[in-house]
Amino acid sequence: MIHLSEESQKQNRLEMIKQALKDKAPLTYSELETSGKLQEFLEAHDNEMMARYNDAKKKAWEETLDSSLGFADSCCDETSSPM
Repeated sequence: MIHLSEESQKQNRLEMIKQALKDKAPLTYSELETSGKLQEFLEAHDNEMMARYNDAKKKAWEETLDSSLGFADSCCDETSSPM
């Protein structure tokens, strides 16, 4: 399964951003297109989107590790070790 987050899918992400901009902010889209800055905007937005995704993925992994590896004996505290 190919995910949009993969580098090979960058063009698809750029098209998705472009279409969303066109649909939701047509004046901004038109201004960017007319000024020749549309591609620059799309690239910057993709970079920001991927940075957020990677930060969220990292945080989710850290939380998973904390909750999955946070073992503790319920009968004892750390000062009453059986050793």
